[in-house]
Amino acid sequence: MSNGCIDNGGLAGQWSGRSGWKRAVGVAPLSLWICLASLLLLPNSSFAHRHRPKGPIDCGIVTRDGYSAHLDICKYEPFKMYESYCENVPNTGEATLVIDLLSHPLWKMPIALTVFREGSTAIVAQAPPHIYREGIASLRVYFSTPGRYDLEIKGPELLDGAKRPVVLKFPMIVGFPSPKKFPSLGVGELAAIGILGFLLYRFWRKRQESPKGPRRF
Repeated sequence: MSNGCIDNGGLAGQWSGRSGWKRAVGVAPLSLWICLASLLLLPNSSFAHRHRPKGPIDCGIVTRDGYSAHLDICKYEPFKMYESYCENVPNTGEATLVIDLLSHPLWKMPIALTVFREGSTAIVAQAPPHIYREGIASLRVYFSTPGRYDLEIKGPELLDGAKRPVVLKFPMIVGFPSPKKFPSLGVGELAAIGILGFLLYRFWRKRQESPKGPRRF
């Protein structure tokens, strides 16, 4: 089966003569426009901080006393490869916490990562103090039960102006799927729908206005 996006030459083979070429030339631009609009409707894989976030670019950012960090919760989902979440993870299981240390001073000091269950001192996962010279830290966690968790980032040199300890805390909710919502359409998708509708309308009008009669071969 030929694809109207790439195999426009087949039209010339079906319609011989000058009138056939006119039909082919008239249909080709319509096919190209439909292909362009279809590309705009393809899912947009936007990447921020090396991962694909579920929310806006600033989701998962915590700032305390001049120090800032960003969290992506990366989780393997069957048939979906890796998905990245801000703080609401719908399913339990293994996940990788990826922390972008946005403040450059954090790149030069030992940083400890610890995950607690909210309201408990029991440690779910931890990484000892380490200097992340590339500005990216990661920690694997296995969430066995649904609930609320906290990721804490701290270190012996992570202090405020008064030399008091600073803790960057990221809250996480695991195992509570959010209600399904209708997908929101962006500007590109709306523009593509408008182009498709306009082209289909023009095509329909031309078919209505064209004289009916036996087609010549």
